[in-house]
Amino acid sequence: MQNKLKQLEKKYSIDWRNEKAGNYFEVRGNPQLNKDSFNFSENGEYPYFTRTVLNNGVAGYVDYLDEEHKISGNSIAVGMLGMQFFYMERDFYAGQFTKTLFPRFEGLNRKNVDYFISLLNKHQVIYQGSLVRHFEKLFNETELKLPFTHDKLNLDYIEEFISTLEAERLATLEAERLATLE
Repeated sequence: MQNKLKQLEKKYSIDWRNEKAGNYFEVRGNPQLNKDSFNFSENGEYPYFTRTVLNNGVAGYVDYLDEEHKISGNSIAVGMLGMQFFYMERDFYAGQFTKTLFPRFEGLNRKNVDYFISLLNKHQVIYQGSLVRHFEKLFNETELKLPFTHDKLNLDYIEEFISTLEAERLATLEAERLATLE
């Protein structure tokens, strides 16, 4: 596996850099409403994100409420109690004590967001050990190890890196599954 990853680095001429998270993501407080303000339904169109770490932070699905409280998707949401980061692919609503990270770069998507979430979740204990009001300052100063090619964040590399890890893990799981059938 290490050999595959080294080959991938060479393919993209990767230059690793430690960069401040605040240079790549903007932290915004979410417009918050109590969950009693929403109509929860099995066919609800919008996730209702909360401060929990269960079910990717989603307490259920709600019907459209209004534009004022709706939060744009293709972002990363974090609950201030668990300090766990989750990708919100589509627009959503949020409960109290939550924030959203919006990329300051083009190209964040389902294929590369796991890289950023993994890096951010490694800092969970640090964020939990501080007061909620200090989260944005701590977050902005967080060092992230990021891959660059010719002074540009290389999202193509990140996507192939994630795909390589996923393929390796799936192959291992399949081999284990087949071994149990013998």
